[in-house]
Amino acid sequence: MNKLYNVFKNIKFSEEREIEERIYEDESLKIIRTMSLNQVTGFYDQDELEIVILLGGVAEIEYDDGRIISLEKGDTLEIRPHQIHRVRSQDRAVWLCIFKK
Repeated sequence: MNKLYNVFKNIKFSEEREIEERIYEDESLKIIRTMSLNQVTGFYDQDELEIVILLGGVAEIEYDDGRIISLEKGDTLEIRPHQIHRVRSQDRAVWLCIFKK
C-alpha cells in the first residue's frame, strides 16, 4: 500500500530542539522533514549526498571555509559528501532533507 505524506501539514516547532520526521528510508535513500524554530547546529561531515529544500522560513548554511549561503522558502541546496557545514541560523525553517548513499 502506498503511504501518503503531506510536508505542509502538522508543522510544529520546539524551543528546545529541532523536530525530525522520517518520511522514507531504505538502504540507499533517506528523506526527512525537519522543523526548526531558531536552533543552530554543530558542523556536519557526512558520507552521503544531501539535498535540502527549504519549504518555509529562512536559514543560513555555513561551510567550514567560511562561506555562508542564505536560503529562503523554495531554495534547494546540494551538499556533497564530506562538505563540512552547519546551520548557522534559521527562523521557523521547515526543511525537506534528502540523503543518498
